[in-house]
Amino acid sequence: MSNPWVNANGDIVHPNAPAGGGGAGPFANAGPLDNLDNESGLPHPLSPFGRHVVPMAGIWVAQNETKFGKKSLATAVVMERPVTLKEFNNKGPAKYVASLSKGNVMGVHPKFNFAWVNAVEIAFSINRKLATRKGIKEFRARQNVVSAELWQRELKDGKVTPWVKMVATGEEPDDPDPGLQTITRSTVAYHDAPGFTATSTDSQFMGPAEKETSPHAVYLFLRQNFTGWIDGAKGSGKRKQWLQVSDNVQWHSNQSLMRNIFSSTAPWSAGDGCEIELGHTEGQPK
Repeated sequence: MSNPWVNANGDIVHPNAPAGGGGAGPFANAGPLDNLDNESGLPHPLSPFGRHVVPMAGIWVAQNETKFGKKSLATAVVMERPVTLKEFNNKGPAKYVASLSKGNVMGVHPKFNFAWVNAVEIAFSINRKLATRKGIKEFRARQNVVSAELWQRELKDGKVTPWVKMVATGEEPDDPDPGLQTITRSTVAYHDAPGFTATSTDSQFMGPAEKETSPHAVYLFLRQNFTGWIDGAKGSGKRKQWLQVSDNVQWHSNQSLMRNIFSSTAPWSAGDGCEIELGHTEGQPK
């Protein structure tokens, strides 16, 4: 015997109601879907009206088994955000962060910085019209370290050992320095320079979780994965509420170093794999 609460498409609905819409009985008033306090005005994609106005390309659909043995649709609409990624500047001079306007260069091992750091400038565009409609009045840059790993190979008894992971850390806050952010009417941008905070003559380096590299290390690999985004504030004073108003931007910085055991003035040089790029990386170094 068929269940009266499951329609022909497998959706669970009131038997007296059209799928996703109101009908006879104590139904709640119809409302839109949005991840910023339901202010977009976009109707539910399964409602009679929403089927005609919500683009299917903007809907993620997942099928889940119900307790009736039927499949129901779980939907979430990908909403337009008021802040979007403008540029991941990992080459050339800084463009957006005011405190770097004197010519700081982005990329792998930029000049006038520590020897073994990479540098990036991440800029976002603000859609002021959409932000105003959603009540967003302030912005700030946010970031987490998703993971960090330090690997090394040592010279022992005349042989180079295999790669060993010295330390691995999990996700933790890593918000950009306020002095390395620029927020204008149209742009939010921030700067970061991950890597080893060391000079070119240092023989040992401090890695994640204050783990120091071995004095016998001849190869080092430092991987750092990050996720950045922009928050926007609604309201003011005690009513101020910070919400994420951009998509996440995933990026990484890798340092691959080789040791010159015959040099004391320049003991380390860059190896293959030094980079600062979009996306996350994982796995044992090559």
